[in-house]
Amino acid sequence: MPPRRTDPCLPTACPATDRPATDRTPTPRHAAADPAAFFRERSMQEMLHSIACEATDGAMRAYDGWRHPMLAGSAFRHDYDADVARGSWEFYRLGPGLCVVVADIVAIAAIARTHRMQDQLVLSAVIEGEIVIDDAWGATSGRIAHGHCTWYGMQGDAELHTIYEPGCPLKWVSVFIDRRELFAVTGLDADDLPGPIRDFVLRGGNLAPRSVPLSHAASLAVARIKDCPYQGGYRRTFLRAKALELACEVLFASAQPQEGEGLGAVSLAEADYDKLERAMQLIRDHLEEPFGIGELAARVGLTRQKLQLGFRVLHGDTVARVRDRLRMECALQLVREGATPMIDIAFETGYEHPASFTRAFKAAYGVSPMRMRRMAQDAGLIERLAGRRR
Repeated sequence: MPPRRTDPCLPTACPATDRPATDRTPTPRHAAADPAAFFRERSMQEMLHSIACEATDGAMRAYDGWRHPMLAGSAFRHDYDADVARGSWEFYRLGPGLCVVVADIVAIAAIARTHRMQDQLVLSAVIEGEIVIDDAWGATSGRIAHGHCTWYGMQGDAELHTIYEPGCPLKWVSVFIDRRELFAVTGLDADDLPGPIRDFVLRGGNLAPRSVPLSHAASLAVARIKDCPYQGGYRRTFLRAKALELACEVLFASAQPQEGEGLGAVSLAEADYDKLERAMQLIRDHLEEPFGIGELAARVGLTRQKLQLGFRVLHGDTVARVRDRLRMECALQLVREGATPMIDIAFETGYEHPASFTRAFKAAYGVSPMRMRRMAQDAGLIERLAGRRR
């Protein structure tokens, strides 16, 4: 067991029915659902202080777990006590003005937090589960759902409340960019930013939370941050690059008007995202007999315009191109497996003529289906021979 030491900047523990000594927050609307929940403060100052302490003193006791130093004193891992949550979250300082939190937890009891991230632009992307969110200035009350990123900023006494509900797996990544260093950190100009974020960066004040869907590229960046394959200096460099990639994707998407070719003022409601997921599943399930855009939209209860807009937002392309990409991914798997005749693969992936399938496959992968199959067979033979020699 590491030496038992308490971080002086953290609030002292108190009974579950009371608030911590440093908590000055009103009870948010959602807290009434769990009267045992109380709000602990989390701030950028507190997390940076933990790094400084652990760099010299090693593991440190926090109010609900232990914090262990990582990356030569530029990061820490917070392991929860067994009666609080399973799992942990990690905090990384990736350079001046840029930090990241990576979390993978299942709360045992409700975990309630008050966030004071003064002068930070915060981008929180959830890839599993939901976070109850409530800001003290009354602009937002609801949930950050999986597949979405919520951004916000604050100054002065402003704060944000969150609750991690018990028994629900929760995975998210948060990127923190100091508004005073944002242009130096990202290389962006003021004109590149969405209006509300630009005002926050230039003038300060409070930036009310806004949730935007994660594009396919943004979701991949979040997944890569969470599953970073490197250690040491490579880990820091990799996380910095992916954090900036995620910020770029989210800020760019937020700066775009919710409209496109022939879309006018069409926008997406929360319920539309479930319909878009069903549309994607229908495409996957009917590659051999693909639906037309109108029929697909009707089956999931969307207009053609909302369907096209949703696919551009979530998958970065039109419905037709996303469908073609899925067809080619399926075709590639069948070709490599080697058991299905090419003509059957063509029909199974929605091509009426083998010649059309061959042209589409070569355009996607640079070689014909037959050449790809021979390459896969050669690779398999080499692997088997190598296995025998071992």
